[in-house]
Order: sequence, then C-alpha cells, then structure tokens
Amino acid sequence: MRRLVLFDIDETMIYSDGVGRRALQKAFDRVLERKIDASNHNMSGKTDPQICHELLSTYGYSEPEINDKLPLLFSEYTELLRQEIACASSFGLHAGVQDLLDRLKDSSWCYLGLLTGNIEIGARLKLKPFDLNGLFAFGAFGCDSPDRNALPSIAHKRAEKTFAENFQVEELVIIGDAVNDVLCAKGYGVRSIITCTGKTSKESLSALKPDFLFDSLANTEEVLAAIRS
Repeated sequence: MRRLVLFDIDETMIYSDGVGRRALQKAFDRVLERKIDASNHNMSGKTDPQICHELLSTYGYSEPEINDKLPLLFSEYTELLRQEIACASSFGLHAGVQDLLDRLKDSSWCYLGLLTGNIEIGARLKLKPFDLNGLFAFGAFGCDSPDRNALPSIAHKRAEKTFAENFQVEELVIIGDAVNDVLCAKGYGVRSIITCTGKTSKESLSALKPDFLFDSLANTEEVLAAIRS
C-alpha cells in the first residue's frame, strides 16, 4: 500500500496574514490603469490566474487584455510577495502540519507533492520560511492551468515522471481546505481530506461530502489513518 499525497498550501498548511491578497492588490496598483479593489474578492481554493481573470473582467478588461498583462502582474506580485512575507505579523503553520509532514516524509509508503492554485514561484516563497520546499519535489500549480480541476491530472503525470513510478488513481489523496479542493478531487476520482482551517464553513464543506473532514490537521494519527485508508 502506498499513497501519493497532494497538499494545498494556503489555509491548509499555512496561515498567511493575507500576504497574497496584499501583494496582488499592490501589483494591480503598479501595473494597471484602472483602480482594482481586491479586498472583498473570494480567493479561497482558486488559482492565481483565475482570480486575476475574475477581478479584472469585472472592471472591463477583456480576456486578451488580461492575458497580455498577466506576465507583468505576476512579476510584480512575486517581488511584492517576498516583501509581504518578510513583514507579515502572523505567518505560520497550522496546528499539526509539521508533525504530519515529519511522519509522512519518513514513511516508505508515502510520496509527497503540491496541488495549489498559487503560481509555482509564489508557492515556493510561501513554503520557504518553514524550510518545506525540500519535501515537495514536484507539484501542480496555478501557472499550469487556471482551472483547478485540471491540476490533479497534471500532478499525477508529473509525479510519475518525478519518481519514475506508476501511480493508480486510487493511490492519490488531496489534502485541502476549500470547496474547490473537494471538487477537483471528486472530478478526478481521488480521495479528499479536508481541514476546516480555511475561510469556508464546516457546513459548506460537509455538504460536498469529502471523504474525510477534520476541524484541523492537529490529530496526526487520525489524519494518517485517513490517508492510508
């Protein structure tokens, strides 16, 4: 028995004091001609390109215009994210995450990867303060596709190339905190382990019937049992 375990980042592994939202807002302010207000936009479980498309389209930008501006936006965002992380007042790992990762990294039956809406460089910047990048040799990211439902397939193929192993769909597990984590797992036919440490209510998550739903990842033994089930 083995498992390919794919972790989301924001509000699953880390709490981030809104560093991504602030960095993106400042990138909009630097790059765009129109004032964009990202303060109340729901970003939970979405890819970075999806968020940009949703926001900018409401301010009258066309899809070709948005696509044309994304490279510069993400270049500015990356530098601003570094700054926001460096001065964040509340930036850390959720309860149980370090213990869970420590157990998984030492398990011969477990292969670790990322499945996140962050563009890769943003994902790596968020994990760097906790020295976690070395645990995740590969991932599927928002820069791979704006559609979160496309990411499990990308992660699956990338894992097989990274580890030179063939993984069956039933060996995959997605760990996340948002509606889209559940939906992308269901869409690819893999199991979901969902933690209620994000912005989505437990009731909303429960209604989607994830395979496992936890208040947090703090109970390491219960989460490990769910992964191995």
